[in-house]
Amino acid sequence: MEEAEKRVEIASSSQRKRNRRRIRKRRRRRNEKRVKAPSSLPTDVLEEIFLRFPVKALIRLKSLSKQWRSTIESRSFEERHLKLAKKACVDHPKVMVITEEDPIRGIGLRTFTDIGFRTICLESASLLSFTRLNFPQGFFHWIYISESCDGLFCIHSPRSHSVYVVNPATRWLRLLPSARFQILIHKFNPTDHEWNVEINSIFHLAFVKATDYKLVWLYNSDKYIADASSPNEGVTKCEVFDFRANAWRYLACTPSHRIYHDQKPASANGSVYWFTEPYNERIEVVAFDIYSETFRLLSKINPAIAGSDPHHIDMCTLDNSLCMSKRDNVTMIQDIWRLKPSEDTWEKFFSIDLVSCPSSRTEIRDKFDWSQKDMVEPSTPVAVCKNKKILLSHRYSRGLVKYDSLTKSLDFFFRHPWSKRKVTYFQSLISHI
Repeated sequence: MEEAEKRVEIASSSQRKRNRRRIRKRRRRRNEKRVKAPSSLPTDVLEEIFLRFPVKALIRLKSLSKQWRSTIESRSFEERHLKLAKKACVDHPKVMVITEEDPIRGIGLRTFTDIGFRTICLESASLLSFTRLNFPQGFFHWIYISESCDGLFCIHSPRSHSVYVVNPATRWLRLLPSARFQILIHKFNPTDHEWNVEINSIFHLAFVKATDYKLVWLYNSDKYIADASSPNEGVTKCEVFDFRANAWRYLACTPSHRIYHDQKPASANGSVYWFTEPYNERIEVVAFDIYSETFRLLSKINPAIAGSDPHHIDMCTLDNSLCMSKRDNVTMIQDIWRLKPSEDTWEKFFSIDLVSCPSSRTEIRDKFDWSQKDMVEPSTPVAVCKNKKILLSHRYSRGLVKYDSLTKSLDFFFRHPWSKRKVTYFQSLISHI
């Protein structure tokens, strides 16, 4: 009996101590002054401080103060932050690898798609950030992704009505109306065989900024997409998306050359470029001025490109310059030329000899034979590193490698089994366009 009374007394004593501690904590909280966001600093001083912060830190700061939120969300601040981000990416270049996440789980059942965005340091290959976003209106495993435009991407699918614009840094995304291309091709209702074999229109679009942002979708006129409302029933059609009007519109004047379907467009110096299909054993390059919205043929093309098989050539953008490359079908050496802004001169600035630098360790990690002698399709340059190495991707590879032209060696960089696009990238605050 005495032992039970002692236990009750000890328990009640412990309870009293806990109550006293709670009371002391409440008193301390009442006496403490709440930390407030400093409002005494002038707005211009705040802006100069915030401009040096990364996007993730700025998003956190917005929740601390209405004044800070107003400053950070202003369009003028977003534009100034964008300019500094563009300059910073020269000294600290980054690569974005965009992947489909868990594509096999629930295949054929789920209508949504999860996309992963991995930001990787170009020099060290270290993972800087990872963002996973859910797209409620999915892509049915046919995913096409544009180049980065001020930190934004356009992700779409010809097999669904989905067209999204997304900023992975701010996690903002916007579902756009379907293009006429998507609507018409779904009315035709192609079979799986027609999707995979016969349809050779253009599934890639360009995401650019003139005065405003715009999407440019140039494609070949085929039976699958006949449209009586189109102002042009010629060889090609072009749709442009106007973000202010939230609508697609046709352009009346389009190229009279069919566009080569298996090549992504490249944008540089205020223009977008496409290869044409060979005509009279010659390939042309169609250029689109993003300001005047007019098409032209590039007046000067490297003869090595113009007379090539389209499977042996590639086009990309490096440091805002249009670049074209060709892999020789005998030596298997890939030469890369760069177009000067005046569009009158091509200069060769890099050669890639993958056959002479087999690297079993790299190829085992990447699960791709980069040095195979019968591979006519060229590698695609993604970025040039500070040490003069070049980062390469390939349409048949899920990874990235670095090529050193001095030592003729390959180094593994990154791989993901469901990667869809690898591009140079920098973060921005641009959203709600």
